[in-house]
Amino acid sequence: MPSWRWHRVLVVVVWLWCLLSCCHGWTEAASATEVLVVIACPPLPRRLLDECFALSDSLREQQQQLAGLIPGDYVLRFHIMHELFNYWTLLDALPGETRLLTARTEWIIWCQHNTHVASLRGLLQQLHSQDPTEAAYYGHALYDTEATIVHHFAHYKNPRWFPYPLLSAGVVFTGVLLRRLAELVALNAQNGNRHSEFAIDASHELARFIFDNFTPDTPKPGPKSDPVDGETLERKIILKSAAYICPTAAGPLHSPETGMGTGTGTRKPVPCMLYAKPEMFAVLPSTLGNRNRVQGQVEVQQVQVQTTGSHIYFAIKTCAKFHKERIPIIERTWATDARHRRYYSDVADVGIPTISTGIPNVQTGHCAKTLAILQLSLKDISAQKETHIRWLMLVDDDTLLSVPRVSALLNGYNHTEHIYLGERYGYRLYASDGFNYHTGGAGIVLSLTLVRLVLEHCSCPSANAPDDMILGYCLQALGVVALPAAGLHQARPQDYASELLHLQPPISFHKYWNTQPEHTYRRWLGGSSGGNQTVPQATGKERATVAAAAAAAAPLPLLGGRLQLPGLPTGLATAEKHLDL
Repeated sequence: MPSWRWHRVLVVVVWLWCLLSCCHGWTEAASATEVLVVIACPPLPRRLLDECFALSDSLREQQQQLAGLIPGDYVLRFHIMHELFNYWTLLDALPGETRLLTARTEWIIWCQHNTHVASLRGLLQQLHSQDPTEAAYYGHALYDTEATIVHHFAHYKNPRWFPYPLLSAGVVFTGVLLRRLAELVALNAQNGNRHSEFAIDASHELARFIFDNFTPDTPKPGPKSDPVDGETLERKIILKSAAYICPTAAGPLHSPETGMGTGTGTRKPVPCMLYAKPEMFAVLPSTLGNRNRVQGQVEVQQVQVQTTGSHIYFAIKTCAKFHKERIPIIERTWATDARHRRYYSDVADVGIPTISTGIPNVQTGHCAKTLAILQLSLKDISAQKETHIRWLMLVDDDTLLSVPRVSALLNGYNHTEHIYLGERYGYRLYASDGFNYHTGGAGIVLSLTLVRLVLEHCSCPSANAPDDMILGYCLQALGVVALPAAGLHQARPQDYASELLHLQPPISFHKYWNTQPEHTYRRWLGGSSGGNQTVPQATGKERATVAAAAAAAAPLPLLGGRLQLPGLPTGLATAEKHLDL
């Protein structure tokens, strides 16, 4: 046979071999199972966005270091999910993120900006030892010590048995469960299976939704029934506590041990593969501006904006019946750090002193009163020529807070922009008329430029409409984002899992009942800082100044007719829908 024919035959053979190899590779890729890592990332402040990219970069570096040694032959995908409107609740994010799930997605690792993956290889080894065909999810389990309104009083007879995940430590879902969850949420837009129209704690509400709406494919061994509610747990899906997911790098307070030996009976702790990093807003510099990537590195334009208590105006909402009961508690605690503080009431009391808003007190709602407070506060700031005041913080007379921690929080934000900070709640987020707002008792922080925008455009549909909700609804209509501030709390310390309070230094708490407020202040809010102090009680000069301001303030008309709010949810025009804590 001529040599050219041998050459042609050889080319054909090589071509066929390459084709078969490629087909084999394609077949392997098509049959490979997938692990999807989702990083839920808030838009602001800038440093949180940086943390999201840093986590993504760390995971990709670890993936490269595995160099084909990925346990289980998994194919890894990474996705940063930027928050838009209601993405902070996983249930409401799923309909828009179902495109991320494929038939080959076996595991989903859900992270937040402050989740740390200590060992990607170790994490994948743990997943390889778990059953991917089971409708299940894994995390560090939190438990309530008592029934609390922030969890809609779930399992109020005995809430201690019900686990819900610490989201910042990471949560692992099987693809089986998350696909079923996504399908149900997408199909049931009005979702009558939710216990409340309010979204408060995304973690607990996720766990409860799964518990109420899904059953495992096979009965689970263990207790036959919930000892309190009598529901059959073997037909329920609850969070599986995973030892490799921890609240901190040091692991849980009482690290569970598991047998990992070879039949010798030895037991050793499981290393933490996923854990939450504590929020460190008190020491991190402000990072305002754009984040750029230069030759694979991160370049951040930093702008130092140092904030102290003297830059914040505290507008405290009170009423005559609480003057003697609540105001002295504030004066003995955080007022010592709040140079610019004013008490706004339904009556003027020069002995405190308080400023009358001219608005009669009502049991709930307070929309007209709050807008009057904002207007009077701006007038007071202008009259005193306090040009260095950058922020206004609205608080209740039963709110405890740490002024130095509020100041440190604000270091991360630009006071010249429209900034709206607080503890974020959601109302009807699953519906087209849903919106986010900041709940009033935890404290609401507004840049002064935003206060002016509110007074120009926002109005009350009725005097007793829920003030915090109407404010949030109006600002959403104006395109202002409700930025969540970790550490601001609408309830008392005992209403939150201890792991959460230790991860994030508390900034505020709300409600005095069944508590010792001054002990709460010393225990959780650091007591008096010694910085930015003023006298604990108003001086004679202060009383005269405030009394003069009160006398000069004409009764304010109800603000109305400025911004038409189309699609206002039914009942929101009054206090009927207010979740008053």
